[in-house]
Amino acid sequence: MDLARTVYNRDLKVATMRALDSGSTTGEVARKFQLSPKLLERWRGEWRAKGEAAFPGIGRRGADLPAVEDARRIAELERKIGQLTMENDFLKKALQRLRVQQPAVVVSGVAAYSKKSATAPRKGKR
Repeated sequence: MDLARTVYNRDLKVATMRALDSGSTTGEVARKFQLSPKLLERWRGEWRAKGEAAFPGIGRRGADLPAVEDARRIAELERKIGQLTMENDFLKKALQRLRVQQPAVVVSGVAAYSKKSATAPRKGKR
């Protein structure tokens, strides 16, 4: 006995998902289209994850993959740019605060030495 797997076209899948999105229950849609409620739940998961890009069809599963990967990569890079921009702004503000708080550097050298450095160096033990 050869049990062939039923292949449903994309239009049927999209129609069932739109019916579910419009407020119909899973049971109503399953009876209307003569499908298993479990199958509808599986389709719903894919529909929620991918939206209109769901159900690419046989032989086209990898066709939209580069576009999806490119979109994912672009989103990742945009997040990274935002993070680096925030870090740069933080560091600029910190640098400005340090410049304001730093005491002026003595240029003449007269007051630059401390009492300890004014004493003659000790001769080491040999």
